[in-house]
Order: sequence, then structure tokens, then C-alpha cells
Amino acid sequence: VKAKVGDVQRQQADAAAESQRRLEETLAQKGMAQSAGIAERSSKACQHNGHVADKVQKHQEQLQRRLERLREQQQAAQQKADELREQIRCKGSTRGVACRSASAPTTPNGKVGSVMDVRSAASMPPTPSGHGNASTAISQSSIGTP
Repeated sequence: VKAKVGDVQRQQADAAAESQRRLEETLAQKGMAQSAGIAERSSKACQHNGHVADKVQKHQEQLQRRLERLREQQQAAQQKADELREQIRCKGSTRGVACRSASAPTTPNGKVGSVMDVRSAASMPPTPSGHGNASTAISQSSIGTP
């Protein structure tokens, strides 16, 4: 009877050990499959992130080019507007006032200086200070003051 009990216990121990070994093998296979899945997803994520980074960079470059084009268009529009303002100012100015060219320098205070004809300056009424002669009108117009 003791021999049978010992055989049964040995068989149970062997069965338990075999079961434990199979569980460990299954667990190892599942761990390897999980690691492989993680590595594959990581690889795909890296590729996706690379594509996204490329798209972001291309978008940034497109935005930069668009911004440069818009700045150029704005500068061109501003220049055209300045030229049109100058043309309108020249057409609407009184007789005897010479209009400056687009490249004429401005006075130190930033205003455009215009030269008045001495004949029209001499015919101007006196200023409140009583100095309405041609030299005063010319000097005032050359420094940009009214």
C-alpha cells in the first residue's frame, strides 16, 4: 500500500510539474507574442510619427512661403498706394507747387519737402507773424512746415 501511495504521489507530482512546465511555456510564448506585438506597434508608431513630422514640416514651409508672398504683395500694394497718393496730391495741389518724385528725399522730420515758386510765394498773404515774403515761404516749405 505504501508503494502504491508513493507511486500515486509521484505521478501527481510529475503531473503537477508537467502542468507547471506547460504553464510556464505558454506564459513565455504569450510574453514573446506580446513583446513582438509591442515592437510592431512601436515600429508602426515611429513610422506614423515620422510621416506626421514630415507633414508638419511641409505645412510650416508652405505657411512660410505664403507669409513671404503675402508680405511681398502687401509691400507692392503699399508702394502702389503711396504712388497713387503722390499722384493725387500732385494733381490736387495748387498752381506753382512742384511735386516730388517717388525717390525724392524727405525732410529730417519725415515730411516731404516741396519747393514753392517764388512768384506764388510772393503773392501769398502775410502770416500772422507778419512775415509773408517769398524767402519765408520757401524756407518753411523746404523744412516741411506749413
